Amino acid sequence: MITMSATTPHEQPTLDELPPMPQARLGHVALVSRDPVAQAAFYREFFGMQLVGDSANGATTFLASVPEEESHDLAFVREQATAHLALKVATLEELLAAYRGLQARDVKIVATFNHGVALAIYFPDPEGNLIELYWPTGKSGFWLPVIRPIDLGQPVEVLRRIVDEFEPTRRAATN
Repeated sequence: MITMSATTPHEQPTLDELPPMPQARLGHVALVSRDPVAQAAFYREFFGMQLVGDSANGATTFLASVPEEESHDLAFVREQATAHLALKVATLEELLAAYRGLQARDVKIVATFNHGVALAIYFPDPEGNLIELYWPTGKSGFWLPVIRPIDLGQPVEVLRRIVDEFEPTRRAATN
């Protein structure tokens, strides 16, 4: 839920005083599934998607139509709390501007992660739906999920070095 700080109405910053939020576009969707493995099999058979990640216990699966272009288009998760809509921005600087903009608007940031293929911010929309806002790093070869907490308050040069030094986890995808 978006919450604003407890200030009087005349103390609330105006939209002109808040950092601008960057434009984002749809990246992927993570849907709740009782059986993520069966869901992945269906989408692979019917739509030719490729399995690009899964968890050992079968609680998550990740699928991509063209993995060379987008790390994944669709994910299936057992846990409602991890279902989300993912929007992406074009640059690391835009992601960091969004991070500052969310903080300035007192939006509750649930988590920030280095997924190898992306740096991401997770936060709820006004009705509690989870949003992932991410910047694709351009790296590939990671078997999803990759979940490493990251502090997006660090200087951009430090974040770029972290991205550059993060080695992919590899596993042969089964088509």
